[in-house]
Amino acid sequence: MLLIVVVGVSLLWAFTQDLNPTTDDAQVDGHSIVVSPRVAGYVSKMNIDDNTVVSPGDVMIQLDPADYQARVDQARAALGVAEARAASLKITVPFTIGTTTSATAAADAQVAGATADLDRATTTYNRVATSELGFAEANVAARKAEMEKAEMDVKRTDSLAQQSEISRQQYDAYVAAAQVTRNDWLAAQQRLEAVRQDASAAKAAEETASASVLRAKAQLRESRAQEMQSGVRKADYESALADVQQAKAELEQATLNLSYTTLRAPMHGVVTRRTVEPGQQFAIGQAMFQLVPLDNVWVTANFKETQLAHVRPGQHVRISVDAYDGKTFDGVVDSIASSTGSREALLPPENATGNFVKVVQRIPVKILVHQKQGSSEILRPGMNVEAKIRTTKWFF
Repeated sequence: MLLIVVVGVSLLWAFTQDLNPTTDDAQVDGHSIVVSPRVAGYVSKMNIDDNTVVSPGDVMIQLDPADYQARVDQARAALGVAEARAASLKITVPFTIGTTTSATAAADAQVAGATADLDRATTTYNRVATSELGFAEANVAARKAEMEKAEMDVKRTDSLAQQSEISRQQYDAYVAAAQVTRNDWLAAQQRLEAVRQDASAAKAAEETASASVLRAKAQLRESRAQEMQSGVRKADYESALADVQQAKAELEQATLNLSYTTLRAPMHGVVTRRTVEPGQQFAIGQAMFQLVPLDNVWVTANFKETQLAHVRPGQHVRISVDAYDGKTFDGVVDSIASSTGSREALLPPENATGNFVKVVQRIPVKILVHQKQGSSEILRPGMNVEAKIRTTKWFF
C-alpha cells in the first residue's frame, strides 16, 4: 500500500511540475536612471548621498544659479526695450499713415485744381491772342481806312468850298466826319493795345498756372514718397513685434535654464553610484548618480525551453525571495523573450567546428510583481528569487 502511495505521489509531482514550471534561475530586475544636469555649472548644494530615498519633487542637487540669473535679468531687460519700441511704433505708425494719406489726398486735389486753372488760363490766352486780338487789329485797319477816306473827302471839298461850289455847311460836315473817323481810329488803336496787354496778362497767367501745376505735382510726389516711408514704418513696427517675440523666447529659455540649476527627483527612488561632490564642475549630460525606482521592479526568470509549453502571458506566478527567508510575493507573467538567453548575450556562442551538442536552453520570462505599499520587505534589483508559474489549478 505504501508503495502505491509513493508511486502515485511521484507521478503526480512529475505531472504538476510539467504543468506548473518552477525555476530558481531568476532575479529581480529594475530600471536604473542616470541623472545628469541639463545645464553646465558648479555644484553649490547637495541633499543626497548613496542610498538616499527620494520622492518626486525633492531637491537633490543645486547648481550655482548666479550666471543663469544674470542671463534672465538681461533677457527681461531686452524684452522691456523691445516692448517699449513696439509700443512707440504702435502709436506713431497709424498717425504717420493717416497724416501722409491726408497729405497725398490734399496734394491730389491741389494738382487737380492747378490743372483746371491751367486749362482756364490756356483757354483765356488762346481766346485773347487769337480772336480778340485779330478782331482788334482788323478794327484798327477798318477805322484807319475810314479815316483816310474822310481826310481825302475834306481835301476834295476844301477847293470846292473856297470856290463857293458847295456851301460852308457841307464842308464843315466833311471836316466833322473826318474828325470822327480819326477819333474812331485812335480808339481802335487803344483797344488793340488793351487787347495786346490782356494777351500778355493771359500768357503770364498761363505760365503761372503751369508753374502751379508743376509745384502741385512735386508736392504730390513728395507726399507719395512719405506715404511709402510710412509703409517702411509699418514694416519697422512688424519687425519690432518680431523682436518682442524673440525677446520673450529668449527670456523663457533663460528662465528655463535657471530652473535647470535645481535638479529635482522625477520619481520615487533610491540614489546609487553617486559620483557628484559639492563644488564639482559638471558639463551638460555628465553623469552624477543613478536613481533606481524600487516601486517599479519585475522578475526575470530563466525557464528551460521544455517548461514553457503551457506558459502564457497573464498567468499567475508565486515568487519566493531568498533574502526574506522564502517569503512569497504574487506576480503575473508579462511576456516571454523572443530568443534564448545565450542568443541575447553580448558574445553569443558559435559552432565553428560543426560539432553540435544539444543542451537544454533557457528562455527569459518577464514577471510583474505586486508589492504591498508601505511594506518593509522591498524587492531590490539583483535579488535571487524562485518563480513558479501556475498554468493549472492543481497543486499550486
